[in-house]
Amino acid sequence: MEKKGDMKILGRRKPYSGGLEGTQGFFELMIKLRGDQPFLPKGVHRFKTYDEEREWTLKMLTRPRAAHPQ
Repeated sequence: MEKKGDMKILGRRKPYSGGLEGTQGFFELMIKLRGDQPFLPKGVHRFKTYDEEREWTLKMLTRPRAAHPQ
């Protein structure tokens, strides 16, 4: 543990060098899972409380994808 003045430094962050290329697999997975359905419906949404908004957001993010007619 290193000490500088009144501040204690417990560890150092190692810089991530992957950049956007490192997240490419994640983006491909999201596109595959959601298809053309957006994560959150577009439009203006009004909520009485932050809790209500968080509950709605979680419900929208985890809802099943609608079956597309073949």
